[in-house]
Formats: sequence, structure tokens, C-alpha cells
Amino acid sequence: MSSALHDVRATTAVVARRVPNLTALKHLALAPYVLLLIVFLVVPLLANVWTAVHDSEGNWSSSAFQKVLEPQYLSSFRDTALLSATTAILGGILGLVLAWALTGDQVPRRLRDALLSFSGAASQFAGVPLAFAFIAALGTQGLVTTTVHDATGWQITDTMRLQDFWGLTLVYLYFQTPLMAILVLPAIAGLRREWLESAQSLGAGRARYLWDITLPITAPAVAGAVLLLFANAFSAYATAYAISGGGANLVAVMIGFFISGNVLLDESFAAALVTGMVLVVALALLGRWLLLRRTTRWMR
Repeated sequence: MSSALHDVRATTAVVARRVPNLTALKHLALAPYVLLLIVFLVVPLLANVWTAVHDSEGNWSSSAFQKVLEPQYLSSFRDTALLSATTAILGGILGLVLAWALTGDQVPRRLRDALLSFSGAASQFAGVPLAFAFIAALGTQGLVTTTVHDATGWQITDTMRLQDFWGLTLVYLYFQTPLMAILVLPAIAGLRREWLESAQSLGAGRARYLWDITLPITAPAVAGAVLLLFANAFSAYATAYAISGGGANLVAVMIGFFISGNVLLDESFAAALVTGMVLVVALALLGRWLLLRRTTRWMR
């Protein structure tokens, strides 16, 4: 045994001398990613901040940020935050239930695979195609709207329009819910069966196991996923713009007006709005990162 171990160590030492410096290779492999990160994230952010602190003549100015603090523009941040928080919480609850169902032993494998495939596709299905699908279904002349009206006489758009708060909430839930399921599925699947068996052997029921073990362990992952949903909804643009025709009082839609509008063109103010939106999204992502650090301790 000792001679075999000695031979293995000798072989490892020879291979280590012949293999190039792996650290240098790792750094070289990261170079393309770092380059893309700098070109498409760092540089645009710096350019945006530079534009926000200069006026149209290139002079240093804080007028754009002062304008952001005006009530009519602060209201767009408030409405966007409310819509994002609502869809994050509702989507989080529905997605958590979906993820919990997918990890159950009673779900047939084919159904689980189909739901996982749909969740992956639906979480990325947003923008103009999603807006068109909902307009075709629940718009004023949508298929579902006309069918329900012909059958019952009830006009859905009299109660809820897609351009309103709850209409946008419904549209956002289409991609928020499956995204939540995908995010929390690893945390729920990582729960060990031994924990349930140990709790039951000590006399704990399923409700006590859920409250004392499952929730504390999965809470950081669930909260982090909800924060990501909030950031995802806060920065959404194409879906809200296509649904409302640009009439939604949301930060992303307003930025579009001030960047490309013929009447409201103001790049400095648009950059200030972008900076405010980036700060909100960055805080949400920072909170998610801190929570994920706690989650990994239990899942190792």
C-alpha cells in the first residue's frame, strides 16, 4: 500500500511539473468575459453618469438630478416600485408553490419535464411578443374578451384594462412566476430527506418541520429570488411600452421618451433617470447577493 501511494505521489509531481501554470490559464480564460463586461457594462455606466452631470452645452451641472426629485418624476419611481413589488411578491408566492409542486414525488416525470421546459421558456418570453399575445387575448377586441362578452354579456375591459396597474401586473406575472420557480427550485431540491426523517423521529409533524426547518433554510434563497424579481420588473421596458402605448407612468418608459422623443428630448435628464434606476436595481441585486451567501452555507 505504501509503495503504491508513493508511486501516485511521484506521478502527480511529474505531471505538475509538466503542466503549464493553471492560474495563468484561468486568468486568460476570463479575459474575454472581463472585456465584454467592461465594454458593455462599465463603459456605458460611466458614460451615462458623465452625461447626467453635464448639461447640453457640456458644463458641469446637477440640474438633471434636481429635476428627478420633482413630484411628477418621483411619482414614476413610486409607481414603478409599487408595480415591481406587487409582481415580485405575487410572482414569488405563485412561483414558490410551482417549484414546491415540481419537487414532489407524486408529480409524473413527463409532467415535471414539461413544466420545467415551459417555465424556462416563459421566464424569457417578454417584450413586444408577450404584449401582443395579451392584447390578442384580453384586449378590447381580444379573443377571450369577445368570447366572454358573447357568452355572459360581461365586458372584461370595463373591470380591468391591460394598460392599468392590475392589467400590467397580470402581464408581468406571466414571466415573473416561472422565473421564481426556476430560481428557488435548486434550494427546495437541496432539502435533504434525512432532515425530514430526523424531525419525524423526534415527533415533529410536517407543519412543524416546514416552520422550523424548511422555512429558515430556504428563506434567504426565496427572499433573494423575490429581490431579483423586483429588479427584473423595475427595469422592464418593452412589455410595458407595448401594452400601454407609452402611457404608463414608469421610469423605463419615461427614459425612452427623453432619449428618443421628438418633443421631450433631454439626454442629460434621461441619464439622470437611468442612474436612479440603476441604483435601485443595484441595491436589490446587492441584497440578493448577501442573502445567497447565507443560502450556500446550508446547501454545501
